[in-house]
Amino acid sequence: MAEAVPTKLGVSFGKYVGRRQMKEPLVEEIWFERKNLGLKMAFAISKGTMESSDNVFFFVKDSAGNFGMGEAAPFPVLTLDTAEIVCQIAKELVSSFIGKSIDESLRDILGPLRKKYWFQSPTVLTGLEMAFWDIRAKQMGMSLSRAFGFANLESLRTDITLPIMSVDRVSKFWGVFSKHEFSEIKVKVGGNAVSVDADRVEEIARCAPPGTKISLDGNQGCTVDSSLQLLDSLLKRGITPTLFEQPLPEKEFEGMAELTQKTTIPICADELVKTKEDAIKAVVGKCCRMINLKFMKSGIHEAVMIANVAKSAGLDLMIGGMVESEIAMTASLHFACGGGLINWLDLDTPFFFQDTLTEESPWHPGKAKLICPTGEGMGLIWKK
Repeated sequence: MAEAVPTKLGVSFGKYVGRRQMKEPLVEEIWFERKNLGLKMAFAISKGTMESSDNVFFFVKDSAGNFGMGEAAPFPVLTLDTAEIVCQIAKELVSSFIGKSIDESLRDILGPLRKKYWFQSPTVLTGLEMAFWDIRAKQMGMSLSRAFGFANLESLRTDITLPIMSVDRVSKFWGVFSKHEFSEIKVKVGGNAVSVDADRVEEIARCAPPGTKISLDGNQGCTVDSSLQLLDSLLKRGITPTLFEQPLPEKEFEGMAELTQKTTIPICADELVKTKEDAIKAVVGKCCRMINLKFMKSGIHEAVMIANVAKSAGLDLMIGGMVESEIAMTASLHFACGGGLINWLDLDTPFFFQDTLTEESPWHPGKAKLICPTGEGMGLIWKK
């Protein structure tokens, strides 16, 4: 058996804790499929725009008949890889898992494969890791959320993200998404004049019901000065953001610390924190009051490690993602519901997709309240 994976969030994936079997099932089949998925509207941030989402889906079957799924969702300007790169690496990797246990496969991903491939494509390893976690939970006879911890939350509410767009398009955006009953809106800012960003924020606040919470996401597109100017402009307009996510470039630890000191609005680290070591550096440097966990930038196991660092230091946690379908987002929802450590849910991108990939999912009902599947593993069934 593989070594136990240490985590404060829940059980170890290095041993059975549920249904035991005399002989551990081995990987029997593994394959992947690339899909270009249409979006209802362009997803624009300060670093670039996605007109569609080009993602890769992984499928694993073990010798006991269990079936697992995972997703790689590259956002090239952020993850620095593409679906083409994912597929190239996947072709090299998938056959190496045949005949191995899930524990052995996870150990390979967390060890030698991470060292070799992570900087080429973090998302390919995350997609594989996700599929193995899904099937491992099924082998243990439990939901993925139960494998992550004991919080046993049945549901959580997600926000909705307003991409960068002209002010005159904001009301149309809200017309599309208001039916989902969101009480929290994250507004993408940065890359424009402060007044343009402030006007967009003010317009969505006008469109949304009174009391709707507004947060900001700079995606590295701001400076310390422009961030403070934007916050000051919004406060003068009667808008107090609940948080400001990653306003500065990803390596700006000192700048994030300066901004954290100069405003009472909580600063949330996203691209700044990709590893446990980044999280420790951010904590020591007092660079933020919150960290956004994303499987696609860190991997699942590393996200667990980051969460433990953050919570030990008293920081809040958000969980988000790239432009992911209901498959990757369901894994993140299980993480949030099982661990019970997440303060802010940003799992909205399946609402942007024109089509669904699974028979049912927490996003199928079309509501901000996401109900965590209760079946074994992720609890999803791929459409045939």
